[in-house]
Amino acid sequence: MTRVSWLLPFRNAEAWLAGAVASMLADSTANDELILVDDGSSDAGLDQIPADPRIRLLRQPPLGITAALEKGRIAAQGRWIARMDADDISLPGRLEAQVRFLRNNPQVAVVGGRAELLPTPAPGDGMRLYVDWVNGLLDLHRELLVESPLFHPAVCMRADALQAVGGYRDGPFPEDYDLWLRLASAGHRLANLAQTVIQIRDRESRLTRTDPRYSKAAFRTVRCEFLQAGPLRSAKRVVVWGGKKGARPWIQWLARTEHQLVAVIDIVPGTERGGRPLLLPDALTSLDFDVLLVAVGRRGARELIREDIQRLRPDLREGVDWWALL
Repeated sequence: MTRVSWLLPFRNAEAWLAGAVASMLADSTANDELILVDDGSSDAGLDQIPADPRIRLLRQPPLGITAALEKGRIAAQGRWIARMDADDISLPGRLEAQVRFLRNNPQVAVVGGRAELLPTPAPGDGMRLYVDWVNGLLDLHRELLVESPLFHPAVCMRADALQAVGGYRDGPFPEDYDLWLRLASAGHRLANLAQTVIQIRDRESRLTRTDPRYSKAAFRTVRCEFLQAGPLRSAKRVVVWGGKKGARPWIQWLARTEHQLVAVIDIVPGTERGGRPLLLPDALTSLDFDVLLVAVGRRGARELIREDIQRLRPDLREGVDWWALL
């Protein structure tokens, strides 16, 4: 019986595929399988795949990563599904640690881990800051609406949990973040191991840099769906905390819903924003509302706001009564 099904979609990955596959094979047992889905490659990447009975190669026209992921997921025979990308390196001991964690924590549907960036010329600081943020997370659900709290190629997942929520969903949004939010909405937990499980290669041609499905607006789309399915599933009185630029899209979104925007909070004095009172943070003590949305992305500001909320309204629970988001 198959234990773990690795799932690796690729297209034109000749430069890195051999290294990725070798790292997966080295961390696998005889009861694991490697499902490689070729999404319409036109290079010689297939020549890099070694002969090994654990490898299953699937092919499709260039339909995109979500179609490739779903093709591989449906074909997977393992109880657990471990993700990988063709340009990354999985580290020894990852699979055993993740399977053990899932066995011991049945409420968790997805477990990831920490990552390190491979020493390649980085296009900018964005990826480094993101890696540092995920590596430092203690509670993935608390900051679920800030960013994706899991490195997609670093996760191991319960196959039955993925099946229950319909697997990967194709659309104009990030397929991995969408999956995490749907799993969380269904009551599953997400977690990260406190160990480095993968090496990630940052480069200009990463889909997260080139595909509109990973834009800020696309991420906001699935965040709105999550809010509507959970914290805001019925009409609520909402307060938005954020600067003019950060709060604007959330004020505009709320105006299109059945929810009532009670007020906007900012550290910059004013009278109104979005047609509602603009108040300083201390006003939080006297406001009557159901949910607080904190739309502040400036580095370091979220921690200060967290302290302010704890001081002003210690009754508010993060991830329940108030949410940090971007």
